Amino acid sequence: MCLTVSSEFTYMENWLAMLLTTYNNNPSSGLAKTISFYLNKLLHHDDISFCGDKRCEYLAMQRFWQWHAKNKEAS
Repeated sequence: MCLTVSSEFTYMENWLAMLLTTYNNNPSSGLAKTISFYLNKLLHHDDISFCGDKRCEYLAMQRFWQWHAKNKEAS
């Protein structure tokens, strides 16, 4: 369950969703790094404490995208 979060937090989540959609259509190492960057920003935002379930999801996503960015560079 997620309590009320700030508009800034919601904006970053919406931006992340747009980045994921863009990556789906046009994958690149740079975009994977950007996704990882925004996940990091969300994980360090004060409002993440209001969304316990999302914190776990975002941590898993961040690990995946960091790994994916490194693997894309090696390709």
